[in-house]
Amino acid sequence: MHLEWRIHQDSSGFSGQSVEILLNALHEMDASLARNENSQRLYDAELYPATVQRRREVKKQGNRIANASLNINKMDSAALEALPRIGPKVAGRICRFRAALGGFHSVEQLREVWGMHPDQVEAIIPWFHKGEGVFRFLCLNQASWKEFQSHPYIRYAGANAVTAYRDSHHLKQVEDLKSAIPVTDSLFRRWSPYLRVCKIRSDAVASTPSKRD
Repeated sequence: MHLEWRIHQDSSGFSGQSVEILLNALHEMDASLARNENSQRLYDAELYPATVQRRREVKKQGNRIANASLNINKMDSAALEALPRIGPKVAGRICRFRAALGGFHSVEQLREVWGMHPDQVEAIIPWFHKGEGVFRFLCLNQASWKEFQSHPYIRYAGANAVTAYRDSHHLKQVEDLKSAIPVTDSLFRRWSPYLRVCKIRSDAVASTPSKRD
């Protein structure tokens, strides 16, 4: 303990007997705290045996799930709801957020699901992996304004900026957009996993969607 270290450091100012008394008192305090913690655990187990047992079962189940490593981009709402710590509301929100994004490119994105408590998300993240990741991309040179606007990360202002630049410039790669429109580095990092520059057939050039289509 820090206090014990200080006593050793300042022992020159005390008699040997005084230091020994203080150290013995500290050791007794540590032993007393340990006894109290053990007593509390025993008390909880006796008073709430079902709760204690349930916690143990949930922990064991969580460990088994983590070892199985589930694909967060493949599980439907019913499969998620069947897991501990994920009820029907959270399962539905995960699925809706995933669909709106076009897939999770990282399991850390579960932190962005509305209504997830920090301890809840910390517990479930180790259970999942992303699989193949994003399953639906937005073509910078083909997607409509509405498609950009409906993406949770891009929204109205982003859709306006992207389509305004896209409609008057030729994009060769996604990175071209970063220096061309007013977007922060952190926001662009959120966008980029979902954006692609797609090949356009010669017969499709005339049908490229306009800004508000």
